[in-house]
Amino acid sequence: MSANPAQNQPHKQDVPRRVRHGIKFRRKDGVNGLPWFAKAFMDAIESRASLGARVLGMEYALSGQVASFSIEQGFVEALVQGRAARPYSVRLSLPHTTQEQWMGVVRAMAGEAVFAARLLVGEMPQDIEKPFAACGTALLPKFNDEFQVECTCGEKLPCKHAVAVASLLAERLEVDPLAVFALRGLSGTILLERLQEARAMHATGVSQSHKTPQLPAHKAQLPPLEGCLDDFWRPGRKLAEFEELPAQAHVPHALLRRLGASPLGGKFPLLGLLASVQDSLRQGAKDLRRLNEDIGK
Repeated sequence: MSANPAQNQPHKQDVPRRVRHGIKFRRKDGVNGLPWFAKAFMDAIESRASLGARVLGMEYALSGQVASFSIEQGFVEALVQGRAARPYSVRLSLPHTTQEQWMGVVRAMAGEAVFAARLLVGEMPQDIEKPFAACGTALLPKFNDEFQVECTCGEKLPCKHAVAVASLLAERLEVDPLAVFALRGLSGTILLERLQEARAMHATGVSQSHKTPQLPAHKAQLPPLEGCLDDFWRPGRKLAEFEELPAQAHVPHALLRRLGASPLGGKFPLLGLLASVQDSLRQGAKDLRRLNEDIGK
């Protein structure tokens, strides 16, 4: 009696294999209410996918079929578990913005304070495409076919696995808008550093947070050290006038701006929270000093 050939074939499940600790799409409102810039990336994939791929892709995202997910310089990589024994490798990529174009974008953004102000608190400016368009490029996908989709499943692209990855990408961009810039080839943290440097140059012509103090035109004639031993540790008369000097103009939250956006995710931007804490401490110190001065009167 001959053996049945079908018995020697590996069994393929009718439903996708479950993934332990898979990455799930967790937005309670689904795709409704996604920020406009995050939805642009998802629409670029879904607009080319079939209805079945869109429905199954969202089911995959909601059930946690994505085993791994990462945003790299210019692309997104993920592993999506389907019905096969091994997960499928998915890659979504966009053309890089050139270094020359990035330099032009940073210069254009430095000319308007709103870009740095919004990005520093983790918000995407509404006119973010304006400096990119001026340099002959774009940040968000302008055409539906600009996103290059790759998947090892062998199905028609974009497949349900790519739709699942696009859903997670949109959700990630909602909480970390700076990741958008990485998809065009430049880390959001590096962009902020370049933008802050360009803003300083644009505002003062000096590439630093504070102005460089002016050096005296000539050296003061000081008595020899051996003639100052009795008074060496006593403060000079000028010390009393120190607090009367006007404070130098400086960039608010200079240290936070220099550090750039936090790599930690979350609902609220860490940079904005720390800036608020600094402002509260600064005002509290002023109030305490004023109170002490009133008591001393």
